Amino acid sequence: MNSSFSKQTPIPRWMQAIPGSDTWISAELIDKGWSADRKYRIGATGGVSMLLRVCEASLAESKRAEYIRVGQAASLGIPSSKPIDFGICGADSTDPDDPDSASFVYSLLSWIEGEDAQDLLPDQTDEAAYRYGHSAGTWLRRMHGLPAPVHTEPPAVMLRRELERKRAAYAQCGYRLPFGERLLSQIEARLPVLDEAVPGFRQGDYHPGNMIIGPDGQLNIIDFNRSGYGDPYRDFNRLETFTSRISLPFAQGQLDGYRESGPHDPDFWRRISLYCAMECMFAILWAVPFGEPEITDTLERSERIWTDFSGFEQDVPLWADKA
Repeated sequence: MNSSFSKQTPIPRWMQAIPGSDTWISAELIDKGWSADRKYRIGATGGVSMLLRVCEASLAESKRAEYIRVGQAASLGIPSSKPIDFGICGADSTDPDDPDSASFVYSLLSWIEGEDAQDLLPDQTDEAAYRYGHSAGTWLRRMHGLPAPVHTEPPAVMLRRELERKRAAYAQCGYRLPFGERLLSQIEARLPVLDEAVPGFRQGDYHPGNMIIGPDGQLNIIDFNRSGYGDPYRDFNRLETFTSRISLPFAQGQLDGYRESGPHDPDFWRRISLYCAMECMFAILWAVPFGEPEITDTLERSERIWTDFSGFEQDVPLWADKA
């Protein structure tokens, strides 16, 4: 993880409730990313660095599940953050005006030194970027092999419910894609491809912005904040929306690494194109609360996705190897 910190501070009083914090000597707030978690680089005695993620106590159940998924990925031998500790800390004060009075959930993870892959990849040779992508694809296939809990809904059920919810929100959002009706028809035409899809592990936000290249040249995976269970192929929507814009060789390497690490699925691209179409149609719903420039950027990205898939008359984007 790179060193984009807004400020370094002594250990605040509320952190001292965390077991083991008596060995901590510094806390640097990390002011980046879209997660609602507060994130800190913790410096401990002996030169040890750790990542601390903090959120409100009401999210304890979901954050505990996320912490477990971080450990599952690490257990596969994937270079990634390693779980260290998880817990809930009670209030230090009964005074509602005391900022240290709220209970909170914390996750403590190993720190990964290095720079964001999205910043370094454009300057890599095509061969080096491809190798990084190939590793990313191999690791993604490993993660997708993790089984979903037995109660997990089928992807077809999940997506049909999501589609109805987002269609209603899109109708009220105030923005329209010029090709919206045609795109919606393409989405509906692809829905049957999920009828036999089986849920599995999803990293949830798999792109170079959540990868770190260490000083040793090793690619590492970070940030499982959006991980969960569903159709694993949905992890490839970021390949279209972000990764291919950063480095086409990396994107192609990710595809090849994934496909070479397991059996061929004839529905591979059909399912991926469905999720890319969903992103194309409904990304604006995410952008609206943030205002400009996110709204303009998102509308332009939807235009690019529409073009890349030739209006979704095809399942493979123009930039990708169809193998």
